[in-house]
Amino acid sequence: MLVTISSGNSVDEVCRALWYFFAWLKKQQYVFEVVKLEYAKCEDGYKSIILESKDENLLSLQGTYLWKAQSPFRPKHKRKNWYFTLHCTAQEAQVSIDESKVLYQTMKSPKKGGQHVNTTCSGVRAVYTPLGLEALSYDERSQYRNKQIALRRLLEKVIASEVNKQSRLKNSRWKEGKNLERGNAVMVFEGDEFREVRR
Repeated sequence: MLVTISSGNSVDEVCRALWYFFAWLKKQQYVFEVVKLEYAKCEDGYKSIILESKDENLLSLQGTYLWKAQSPFRPKHKRKNWYFTLHCTAQEAQVSIDESKVLYQTMKSPKKGGQHVNTTCSGVRAVYTPLGLEALSYDERSQYRNKQIALRRLLEKVIASEVNKQSRLKNSRWKEGKNLERGNAVMVFEGDEFREVRR
């Protein structure tokens, strides 16, 4: 799965909170690899962090976080509550087809053509039942070759379907990162020591 930690609109104070939180997270017993660290304009700050992990314990960390501290960048600023979020989403899978779930149908070509085209069932329709996608091939005289072509075209359609799905997921992750919920924090930290207050 992918774990996205977002500062929302990248206010410097929240970016600093992400810096502290990432240091805190590395001290815990969670297993993950860093996919991307997006640095902020301020020193010691992240706009966003993306992690990859198979550790399902990270799912319990989903939600809004609060860092209560005086702004390290604007000493006279009245605001002391800085929120950020952590979301987990399914990992983007490598696209493949389970050929045992592909149904093949043979048929005569609907094209006008020579003697062989309209007299034999060399055309092939391949249907991938899990997604309801299908592909046709009448390109070759050989049924075997048409089966290969139809399967290749079917894989192309499955890939296109997966790309669309992942694009929607990325858009959803982006929106989640921008729409921070303030209040109902799952964890609260205080001060420059980033001390955990409650969980």
